[in-house]
Amino acid sequence: MCGICGLYNYNSHKPADELLIGTMAVNLIHRGPDDGGQHLDGAVALGMRRLSIIDVEGGQQPIHNEDRSIWIVFNGEIYNFAELRRELEGKGHRFYTRSDTEVIVHSYEEWGDDCLLRLNGIFGLSIWDKRQQRLLLARDHFGVKPLYYYDDGRRLLWSSEVKAILVDPNISRKVDIEALDLFLTFRFVPSPLTMFKGIRKLRPGHRLICDGNGCKVERYWSPHPYVDPTLSEQDYVHLLQERLEAAVRRQMISDVPIGALLSGGIDSGVVVAIMSRLTNHSVRTFTVGFKDGDKVNELDDARVTGELFHTEHHEVGLESLDYQQWLQKAIWHLEEPIGTTSALGMHVVCRLAREHVKVVLTGQGADEPFCGYHRYLGERYGRFYRRLPNSVRKHVVRPLVEALPRQERIKRAVRSLGTTNVSDRFVQVYSVFTQEMKASLWKVKQYPNGNGQLAQGIVNYWRQGIEYLDPLLQMAYVDARLSLPDDLLMYGDKMSMATSVEARVPFLDLEYMAVAEALPPSLRIRGLTRKYTHKKAIGKWLPRAIIHRPKLGFDTPMDRWFRFGLSDYVRRVLLSHDSACRIYFNPDSIDSLIRDHVKGRQDNRRQLYSLWVFELWHRQFIFKTDLPV
Repeated sequence: MCGICGLYNYNSHKPADELLIGTMAVNLIHRGPDDGGQHLDGAVALGMRRLSIIDVEGGQQPIHNEDRSIWIVFNGEIYNFAELRRELEGKGHRFYTRSDTEVIVHSYEEWGDDCLLRLNGIFGLSIWDKRQQRLLLARDHFGVKPLYYYDDGRRLLWSSEVKAILVDPNISRKVDIEALDLFLTFRFVPSPLTMFKGIRKLRPGHRLICDGNGCKVERYWSPHPYVDPTLSEQDYVHLLQERLEAAVRRQMISDVPIGALLSGGIDSGVVVAIMSRLTNHSVRTFTVGFKDGDKVNELDDARVTGELFHTEHHEVGLESLDYQQWLQKAIWHLEEPIGTTSALGMHVVCRLAREHVKVVLTGQGADEPFCGYHRYLGERYGRFYRRLPNSVRKHVVRPLVEALPRQERIKRAVRSLGTTNVSDRFVQVYSVFTQEMKASLWKVKQYPNGNGQLAQGIVNYWRQGIEYLDPLLQMAYVDARLSLPDDLLMYGDKMSMATSVEARVPFLDLEYMAVAEALPPSLRIRGLTRKYTHKKAIGKWLPRAIIHRPKLGFDTPMDRWFRFGLSDYVRRVLLSHDSACRIYFNPDSIDSLIRDHVKGRQDNRRQLYSLWVFELWHRQFIFKTDLPV
């Protein structure tokens, strides 16, 4: 796992700036403290920092082919590299390392850009083809690893992290207003936008090709799930079991110590269970919880799972003061505001893990294909609600629900489920700030006035070609390419790499996901049971007592913290005379959000946390100012 960067003067063909590429790489040293390297070839420069995992001694990058005409810098892991290497050796390719990185070079030699379709792994990569004077950038299929770029029409800069691009003094730091509006909807900035105007990130399953004619971005992977009517429930269970065990086995490949992040849930629990079967020593497990977390505290459940599989278990606790003290540092590594409260917890647990291992497996990625979130129940059965007369929904149900105090989830459900347009319904389900709330929040001169069309455009992009599927399957498909990579996987990558830890996600193995995304709706949700077939499949490794625990999720007690311990602090941060929020938003609207939450009239934790992280981000990256004490 590494941090990569590069620059290409594709229009002017001026020699690449050696000092700039060196400075860019220095800003990625936390991603790769073990080694570094550069390759300069006229107008192009490649840079990298390496966290040595496979072929520790011999896998230094950049890596090249036999005649040094093709060069690569690569961030990630290719789990099927051994099989690809054998195939390529059979075709006459000669290798000088044992690394997975070199396999990509020869795969590109053999199959060109289509080599990306053969890679089962996680990656952000850049390949320089000297003979064709052509650059290829690519992000993995589900976007586990990020890749950012800046193109001004003359030159291209790219990196695993934004901060490496921002070292160029010619790139101004401005807020992208459309991205900010989308952030208020999704609580993350969806690809290809970033919060920095002019800087973009590749979407999952996309590549960027750049040569003397310019740069173009295209989608290289667009699977259309096929529900096979000949497969029975038991067939799917057996397939999922077989492929999950194979995925965990593949992702345990490492030349350095490896462990697992363990929550109290079933997804990380089954990963640990399989790991325990595949090794002859105790698996090292790591858990973060909340000292005053009440119902969201998973420390006890994780401890029980660890004892069941005889793991070498480690845990760490957080409290509200930790968020006040450490969130700013976490946002420096996040680089974009992400309104998911568990991001700091990920940073803390990875910092704990780094004391023992360099690689961890996680349980991320199972909720999307198997429909594990509450919103999937609404989508599965929302058609029954839409059968009610519109007058009843509009004039009876909705006013009653809106009058309920603090029932944000129910209110979102009622607002969205009556909507017949699929994309509009999805956007309403995701929305942290509704269009009405945003209209009140934005200062008039700043408001993009998109009427939700920006967000619908993002959703529509991922729905292209799958409109024929049941809407539940569409939602799961979109989530796996939208909220998963740009929210959960994004902070998973940034927070783990900030501590020089590589986080792997077995549930996003391509062969496993090919089965999971082919499940019909009835095998994803049965009655009120979410993740129905998933729970059937993991019964091979986990006892019923763990499988049927109430789902907590990797959550925080932020609701209570905002009403008590953090309320005054957050008010000072958001409403100080020099706050960034005052530039873009109406202070009276923010004050109302705080007062309604503290008084218990509304549950505004998601809105307040989103504004808080935006404020801290803005101070960190756009202009700096001291935080109030």
